[in-house]
Amino acid sequence: MSLIFITGGARSGKSNFAVELAKKSNGKVAFIATAQAYDDEMKRRISLHKQERPESWTTIEEPINVASAVDSAVGHDIIIIDCITLLVSNLLCADENMIKTQWIFEKINDLVNSAKRFDGTVIIISNEVGMGIVPENKLARDFRDIAGKANQMIASSADKVYVCFSGIPLLIKGIGD
Repeated sequence: MSLIFITGGARSGKSNFAVELAKKSNGKVAFIATAQAYDDEMKRRISLHKQERPESWTTIEEPINVASAVDSAVGHDIIIIDCITLLVSNLLCADENMIKTQWIFEKINDLVNSAKRFDGTVIIISNEVGMGIVPENKLARDFRDIAGKANQMIASSADKVYVCFSGIPLLIKGIGD
């Protein structure tokens, strides 16, 4: 049982690295996708990601209740969750009438607890969004701050943490294989 967290910038190779880790295991893999296809460009991105994964993998599309999706993946050896920043975005947009920050952190905590209970390996992918300029509007600043805290929550519980730069994964927490 292990929790692996992979972070890095957009297009840094995070998803490819996660897929390669899962392929090396030769286990039964569930891929939990948090993306939602609201436009043609996102539909193309999702389609490309699906083509990169073996057909034998189970795909679970779950934009909100990712902890429940982890709990439902019984019988799998590995779960990949792609990605936390899309999950945070989905949660931020879920209900205009609620105060979201604490609720989002509860959802992330539930996810971490489900991942730690899973009898196998869970690989969680997220973007590192705090390395750029301060966003000019409140929603973007809230997103950056919440995503950063969510990443910290997951990384602190992870057995291994990798950061990807230009397609190169660097182990920054844990012991390599």
